[in-house]
Order: sequence, then C-alpha cells, then structure tokens
Amino acid sequence: MGQAKLRGSQEQRIAQARAKIEATRPEKLVCNSCQGDVTDIHPVSTRGLRGIEAIWMGQCQCGHTTFAASGEPKSVQAFFDALATEGELAIGSQSQDGEKHESL
Repeated sequence: MGQAKLRGSQEQRIAQARAKIEATRPEKLVCNSCQGDVTDIHPVSTRGLRGIEAIWMGQCQCGHTTFAASGEPKSVQAFFDALATEGELAIGSQSQDGEKHESL
C-alpha cells in the first residue's frame, strides 16, 4: 500500500491539507499603504513555490492589495522580491494576530 493511502482517503488528505493552510490564516492584515485593517483575506495557491507554506491576500478599502506569506525565510523573501519587480512594493512584517511590526 502506498504512503498516501496510509494517511487516509483522498478526501481526508485534502481536508488535512486545507486545515494545515487554514491554521496559518492571520486574523487580519495591516495595509502597507494606509495602515488600515484588512479582514477580507483569501488564500493564494502555493503550488510550485518551494519553501512557501501559505500565502494570504487581502484587498484594502483604500484599493491596495496586501499579502502575507509564511515558510522558509529565503523563499518568502524571494516571493516578495518577485512581486516587487514590476513596481514599488511596500513590505512590512506582522504577527498572525495582525500586530504590525516595522517595515522591511
């Protein structure tokens, strides 16, 4: 029997993967532009992004998009570097409960 089958049915493995991602969901994001709370947060697929555990995206009422990512520090930095290549990107750091830290 394959290892995947030892972890349960396909439906159970999907549910486990979704629960693992949902556990990383921040309560809110802090907008990097206006510092407002962003509470409408959606997961972003990390398929093919080695070292990234989860990415969350929220659209602020001011119109700016804010991202949160977790995983290996170098991979997270590479993700934000890739976002910044098209234009200027404000990057900040915050805890999972939305506590804003200094900008990077």
